[in-house]
Amino acid sequence: MHFSTPEAMRSLSGKLLGLTIVWLLLAMTSIGYTLVLSWKLEGGAAAINDAGSLRMRSYRVALMVSEGADAATITREERLFADTMARLQRGDPARPLFLPDNAAVRQQAALILQQWQRQVLPMLEQARRGQLSGPTMPVLDISGFVEKIDLLVRLVEEDNANNTTLLRLFQMALMAMAIIGAITMMYLLFLLIIRPLNTLGEGIVKLRDGELATRIPVVGNDELADISHGFNQMASRLQEAYTTLEDKVRDKTRSLDEKNRQLTALYGVTAYLHEAHELADMAEGFIRQLMLLSGADAGSIRLVDSKRGRLEPVAQVGLPEPLQQADDCQHIEGCYCGDAVEQPQAIVRLFSSRPGDAEKHCQQAGFASVAIFHIRAKQQNVGIFTLYFRHATRLPQPQQHLIETLGNHLGVAIENQRLAARDRQFAVSEERNLMAQGLHDSIAQSLSFLNLQVQMLESALPADINPQARENLAFIQAGVQECYEDVRELLLNFRTRISKQDFPEAVHTLLQRFETQARVLTQCRISGNGLPLIPEQQLQVIFILQEALSNVRKHAQAQRVELNISNEDDFVMTIADDGCGFDDAQVQARKARHVGLSIMQERAARIRASIHISPRAGSGTVVTLTLPRTERQAA
Repeated sequence: MHFSTPEAMRSLSGKLLGLTIVWLLLAMTSIGYTLVLSWKLEGGAAAINDAGSLRMRSYRVALMVSEGADAATITREERLFADTMARLQRGDPARPLFLPDNAAVRQQAALILQQWQRQVLPMLEQARRGQLSGPTMPVLDISGFVEKIDLLVRLVEEDNANNTTLLRLFQMALMAMAIIGAITMMYLLFLLIIRPLNTLGEGIVKLRDGELATRIPVVGNDELADISHGFNQMASRLQEAYTTLEDKVRDKTRSLDEKNRQLTALYGVTAYLHEAHELADMAEGFIRQLMLLSGADAGSIRLVDSKRGRLEPVAQVGLPEPLQQADDCQHIEGCYCGDAVEQPQAIVRLFSSRPGDAEKHCQQAGFASVAIFHIRAKQQNVGIFTLYFRHATRLPQPQQHLIETLGNHLGVAIENQRLAARDRQFAVSEERNLMAQGLHDSIAQSLSFLNLQVQMLESALPADINPQARENLAFIQAGVQECYEDVRELLLNFRTRISKQDFPEAVHTLLQRFETQARVLTQCRISGNGLPLIPEQQLQVIFILQEALSNVRKHAQAQRVELNISNEDDFVMTIADDGCGFDDAQVQARKARHVGLSIMQERAARIRASIHISPRAGSGTVVTLTLPRTERQAA
């Protein structure tokens, strides 16, 4: 805390601490000065004692001279006098001993030293010489010298008397200051602390007794003033709370009802998403529940295909047919929904009614506002869902947050469905691999062994054998070889693994293998930017293509095969050959024995597609597989 600032000095703690510091400084100054005076008195007393000893030594030296003392004794006494005089001149802080800092005292001491050196010492020298040269002893007259020493002692005593008077005055002043300080401190404590606390206590008692209009005066701007201001604010809040308690209870009840409704919606939607549903059914049920929650008139869910730059519809509820079929609404950069894909937050857009503004399809369909939310899973954008309102509606922020949370739950549910589909596909692939291993270890090896035995048998037959037997042996060898080729193709089918990324590559690989086995030229054309096939659809399409090419190899005697795949709204695959064609009547008659045709029909039915086999103009056969748009779904 910086007490040099006016704000700090106005605070209660600043005032008390400032007064304490002032009192401490005055007390320490007075005590220090009394210590200095005591020290001076002690040093002056010691100086008086040593100055008195000078008087005694002067008389003693005179006595020794008159009695004829030896020179050594006089010299020793002379040295003691000189040491005492020197100690008085320089002082001795350790005892303490010093002459007062007084000009008269210092002048008198200098005069004594001067007379000692100029008068007394020569007289002592003469006395020593007289003693040594004859029987007559000299007589020293030191009365004037001793008077000067007496004057020095009186001057020091007068200075000590003055210091004693000052010491008593300071002690009396210190006592008066203590009394005045105590009275002042008690008054300030009463003024600054006790009285405000009593006022605050009285206000608390009144407030406790129900007098909510009680206020206490705010005096100054110190801590107690802040407490008084806080008390007044608390009293105002209590009074306001008491008078508006019913309204607040009603508001809190409404808020709790809203939170319960949101929690119920969150629980209901979450429980629904965790049930077993197809993607389209789950999306439709989700959007219907959100429409009930938000009061929307229509809703749609679309998944983002960033690679194709499209929004693939999954579920649409309450949308007019033209809006469902609008091509702009299926492109990321074609509408408001596409613009929201790259935005980090949900978008609530109120359409402008100003003339001249370009209208989007949702505006033309009669909607006044839309709310667009993201579907996210693992921080990735899976898709968006849009709520359409006939009237301009701006959803409250808590409701937006709830809907965003539900969108994240939907994203997790979609991702779980994709993972479950991949798990099923991997499980089927593993099972098919096990079957392929079994076929390879049993039937394929047996057929290979039979083929080798037939070749050895043909080599061992004599040249003149019956032609009919040799022809039958050739038929057997051709049948075994054809069975072996069929088993190898079946093994390749079992080991086929594809994903939506390498579907075209899987098609080209299959055609290349067919060219190598059947020595038939192929031509492939893949066009369109429609919705990708889901893994199950891709797998069945590949199997149907394999079966069609197998029929061409076995029966068509073709030289060329054309494959056309058109991936638009509908998925259409056409396999056309230039072979011998077929007789529709014979095919219908032998349909029960044509296992390949039945398998193709069954595989097409699994993905809700249709397959049609027709003769080609001129010669040959055309196999057409059609997967309608209504049976396709985003993945």
